[in-house]
Amino acid sequence: MSDTPQLTMLSRLEAQTLQSFIAQVDAWQYTHGDKAGTVEITYYPEDEGFDVFNAEMNHGLLKRNRASLFRTEILAWGAGQLKQLQGWDNSKTINAFAVSYKDGKFGVAVDVAGKTAEPAETDESSETL
Repeated sequence: MSDTPQLTMLSRLEAQTLQSFIAQVDAWQYTHGDKAGTVEITYYPEDEGFDVFNAEMNHGLLKRNRASLFRTEILAWGAGQLKQLQGWDNSKTINAFAVSYKDGKFGVAVDVAGKTAEPAETDESSETL
């Protein structure tokens, strides 16, 4: 029996999403500095809304109905990821999407399912001969 370290297992989709998020956090840190010290995005499919947290004062909410440029960039990235996860033909449903960067560590949760096909409508008025 070997002393294999405990590994965190990710699905391919989670790994791809995490890879993209890491690259984006690097870009945000270069552009926005300390504001990108914390970035958390959680998508809520029931109302198609996002929770966004970052290291800006008030998480980038400036005033009622106003957001910082950095917060809007985070939202745009999250929305872009959802479009990619749904597929070019919008054939997939997003059940969970969350990414996090905090204290130098990354986290990811992605759950995507194929949309269930609706049963084909039958024409009950047609008669068989």
